[in-house]
Amino acid sequence: MSTPPIRAVLFDLDGTLVQTREASWQLFRQTNEVFALGLDEQQDYLDLFQENFFEAMQRHCQDPQKAEDAQAHFLELMRHAYLPEPVPGMLDLVRDCAQRYPLVIVSSNALEAIRRITDRAGITTCFSQVFGGDVVRDKREVIRRILADPSYATRRLAQPWYEERAAQRLQAEEVVMVTDTVGDVRHARECGLRVFAVSWGLHSEQRLREAGAEQVAYWPQELHQLLIGQT
Repeated sequence: MSTPPIRAVLFDLDGTLVQTREASWQLFRQTNEVFALGLDEQQDYLDLFQENFFEAMQRHCQDPQKAEDAQAHFLELMRHAYLPEPVPGMLDLVRDCAQRYPLVIVSSNALEAIRRITDRAGITTCFSQVFGGDVVRDKREVIRRILADPSYATRRLAQPWYEERAAQRLQAEEVVMVTDTVGDVRHARECGLRVFAVSWGLHSEQRLREAGAEQVAYWPQELHQLLIGQT
């Protein structure tokens, strides 16, 4: 049975489009110190992304209010002090993909931080939609919204306006998620999406494959071949 052609691509941001291992960790360390979270090593922080970040924080803190306060503190730092460098080669990939597919950012980061990053990189209008963690915390909910509403299949074509034509509802197997974390892979697969993971982010190739990633790219050019080479 042949694989249906790709019709939309969802991108995680941190660790996928931008380099985040140090940039986000240095901010999270401040939250860790303020709230005495006990997540004192970088790996402790990275391990939170084996599942939904917000759920992992709740489970770790075992105090809903403390978890909420810590999450709010961290997101506020991200809004105002987070400006990581793009992963080399990924901006070209985004621009090329925008000419073919509706693109969506699905991130745990704050919407304001995402906008600042995409504006600086010159790729804001490449994305038809952007969902931050301060908009919807569970990426599975975002995926289900996208699959349920045909309008999310509307392209932007790297222009300020949206393509003016009727859109056909997306099927799960026609959507690819590109991400660097085990949690994202699991949740995307749970919703029936295909997943192309990247090796330069938070989690290793082995863990990403074990979680269900169809492909794990070492270079952006591999993603280009997977996403553009099929059209």
